[in-house]
Amino acid sequence: MFEYISRDTDYKRWEHENISAGKEPGRSLRSSGYHQDELVNARMSYDGIFQIVKRSVRKVTGLERSGLGLALSDLPATVGAYWQVGGNYIVMNESLVNAMSRIARSPLEFNSFVFSILAHEYLHSVGFINEAEARAMTALVTREYFGPSHPASILSNGDLWSVYPELLQVHGGDGSRLKIVNRFDSDSTSYIA
Repeated sequence: MFEYISRDTDYKRWEHENISAGKEPGRSLRSSGYHQDELVNARMSYDGIFQIVKRSVRKVTGLERSGLGLALSDLPATVGAYWQVGGNYIVMNESLVNAMSRIARSPLEFNSFVFSILAHEYLHSVGFINEAEARAMTALVTREYFGPSHPASILSNGDLWSVYPELLQVHGGDGSRLKIVNRFDSDSTSYIA
């Protein structure tokens, strides 16, 4: 069973405590450097990107949870995704994903977009319920894991719509239709097929 973690401190205090424990922000998580190459594959699935999300959050915060699902829905253009407190699904805006697949200039840019949205919602699910806290932790996790100049770090550090203002022109929906994504969070699923 998943236990919700109450956060009475903001990410700056969390970051300070980790620095005091000897973990410097901006330093490599592996001896050869940041994990900059993990999102470059043109054929990455949502599940593949989510495995990187979980790994990065676990390495940077020590927190994890399993058993999440992913659904796609046409949401308003100003909503990237949502996770309902206590729920088991991240619901991602399919209209924005489709638009970003046309806008992105590379697989790395597109995968970084998906990563930043999934990481934000995953951080909500591990206990960073407050929106400002989740945004700050998403920026911290991506910066620590990929480095400050990685596209995922740039997207997670600001507002998605200021980086891609054309996404505000996307014709969204009301979220009344959900499409479940199969094979998501596969490392936590064990069953006989």
